[in-house]
Amino acid sequence: MWEAIKFEVRENGVALLTMNRPKQMNSFNEQILLDIKKAVKIVRESAEIKVLVITGSGNAWSAGGDINSLMGGPQTAIEAKEQYDFSTGMIEEIYELPLPVIAAVNGVVAGAATSMMMACDIIVASEKARFGFNFINIGLCPDGGNTYFLVRKVGYNKAAEILWFGDLLSAEDALRFNIVNKLVPHEEVLTEALALADRLVEKPLFAVRLDKKILRQAMVNDWYQQSELENMNQVQAWASEDFKEGARAFLEKRKPIFKGR
Repeated sequence: MWEAIKFEVRENGVALLTMNRPKQMNSFNEQILLDIKKAVKIVRESAEIKVLVITGSGNAWSAGGDINSLMGGPQTAIEAKEQYDFSTGMIEEIYELPLPVIAAVNGVVAGAATSMMMACDIIVASEKARFGFNFINIGLCPDGGNTYFLVRKVGYNKAAEILWFGDLLSAEDALRFNIVNKLVPHEEVLTEALALADRLVEKPLFAVRLDKKILRQAMVNDWYQQSELENMNQVQAWASEDFKEGARAFLEKRKPIFKGR
């Protein structure tokens, strides 16, 4: 079923998507984009999948756009726009997933793959990972919503510095600039990401999904809009089975068993 990725769903509802073009550093060509889109569609439509973890095979998470596809593919500006829209569409589908998405960054991540990485909710990175916002080095601008994510993470001035000079960032740089959540020893990246996913599936996922929606809006709303949005979503949480179970478990001094509804 899969040509450019591996995809599995574990018994507890954690899905693992592994980009699998190691010789090409998991760079984006048409096939890997199609495979990722198909996998994300399965995640979105499944009642069993609760958390998605994304990683890469070999020494890279992903090097972004395949330079051969960029040079040898589109012949006109219209065709180039279609190709960039197709890549951005994959990132958009990841960004719009209502459930938690964790990136397990096992190596180099560059170009448009930095957009895909930042579209995830939590980013766990290897201490050996390197981050290339290197569009400028081949005369390109960022794509895939890159500037949307980057400015919100590091601020305008630092984003301008990162994008205009195109220097490779170390894992320590990425952590200091708030691009990633945490660094772990290289051999523990996937283990740590899956451990976080295992913790999340035990949480009240109805509330987690509401939190994800609220947090996204917090980046654009003022206080009045945001507090009203919080209250509206809190009413939904209050009416959920998870809240009733959580309240009963608290009163009965036991661990709650949440159902995500």
